[in-house]
Amino acid sequence: MESAEESIEAVKEYLASAANETKLKRIAICEDRDKPGVMISIVEFASWEDASQNNDLEVTNETAEKEQAKSDVNFRNLDVHAEWEL
Repeated sequence: MESAEESIEAVKEYLASAANETKLKRIAICEDRDKPGVMISIVEFASWEDASQNNDLEVTNETAEKEQAKSDVNFRNLDVHAEWEL
């Protein structure tokens, strides 16, 4: 289980390593209020194609393996069907 600070540091390391290769549009680090210590990263891409290309990057795969080795990380691929910005 990672803390918020550890999760934030992991993202900063990934961004520094990936530099201009990453296709990330936005990333948010969240903690579940009902389950303190459960961290959730919401990663957004401009398109499915960008997400797929990002998943194929060596730095993405290395970072995912590193994170899975040190914590109970679960990755999920979600399709957005609706979105509201207020």
